[in-house]
Amino acid sequence: MSATSGAVARAARAARGALPHGQLLTPEVWARRHRGIVVLLWLHTAALAAFGVARGKGLAHSVSEAAVVAVFALLAAHPAVGRRARSAAAVLGLVTSSAILVHLSGGVIEMHFHFFVMIGVITLYQDWLPFGLALGYVVIHHGLLGTLRPIEVYNHPAAWQQPWTWALIHGGFVLAASVAYLVNWRLSETQATEISRLVSRLEGLARTDPLTGIPNRRVWDEELPCELDRARRMGTALCVAMIDLDHFKAYNDQFGHQAGDRVLKEAASAWWTQVRPTDLLARYGGEEFVLLLPTCALGDAIQIIERLRAATPLVTCSIGVASWDFRESPQALVERADQALYAAKAEGRNRYVTV
Repeated sequence: MSATSGAVARAARAARGALPHGQLLTPEVWARRHRGIVVLLWLHTAALAAFGVARGKGLAHSVSEAAVVAVFALLAAHPAVGRRARSAAAVLGLVTSSAILVHLSGGVIEMHFHFFVMIGVITLYQDWLPFGLALGYVVIHHGLLGTLRPIEVYNHPAAWQQPWTWALIHGGFVLAASVAYLVNWRLSETQATEISRLVSRLEGLARTDPLTGIPNRRVWDEELPCELDRARRMGTALCVAMIDLDHFKAYNDQFGHQAGDRVLKEAASAWWTQVRPTDLLARYGGEEFVLLLPTCALGDAIQIIERLRAATPLVTCSIGVASWDFRESPQALVERADQALYAAKAEGRNRYVTV
């Protein structure tokens, strides 16, 4: 019994894994699809009224039938209603359009195909709530109205006598026809997930120095202006440091480029452990690194800089530190730090200089 239960549980998990998850559409994609579906609802409103008149139902009767769909269209388009509620309103409008077509046609079997088409449209939402509403609507409509007004739902005696049986048959066919939609839905989700992961990975690569694993020049150029704006608004101190590994070219020439790469990686890793979570350490180019120290006065910055110098492996480093004056541009601030770095080198290296 336990083996059977385990097999059933595994089969159930496999089945759930094969089904789409739902609700993975981004707000932008959902909004585009929803707008198209709402337009389709309004087109149905006009078409139903015209079809009713053509079937001899009279203008008032035809318009009243179409007005039901119009109400759902209004709800689906209302901006104050939540996303899933708007989806549900649109879905109910679409399947109600199918039901009204069947009613106006006098239960002509071909009109039932409209339900199949609408199920395909509804899967564009890629959400189980609208999908389940549509399937439930088909069964309840065919069973309940098939019992109360059988000749307006079915056009053959067998269904008039057993409306709920035929309701389940119709629901089963709709569900079977939906398999292709579900497969496409699942594949679409899988593809979207893979694309999202690839984009995230590419974005990460575009913002990360491939050798050291720390942020690159691009991140620095994006973040520095933002941090200066924040410091200006809050009135907090901010410092920038330029860091250069001493005699790095000579080290490369003596020990080889692989050894030089190891120095770069180990230095970046060691420095990363010494900075605060709010600081930004980035590779600026070659053996030069930059450090952004927000909400940090010059005295505090010097303490952090000293920790970096002490943690530098294999070689020494020179550092130039500049405290922002709340007026200069990002480029001018970096230039001042760079000038301080050159001063540190000129004074013999393995030290820091502030400006």
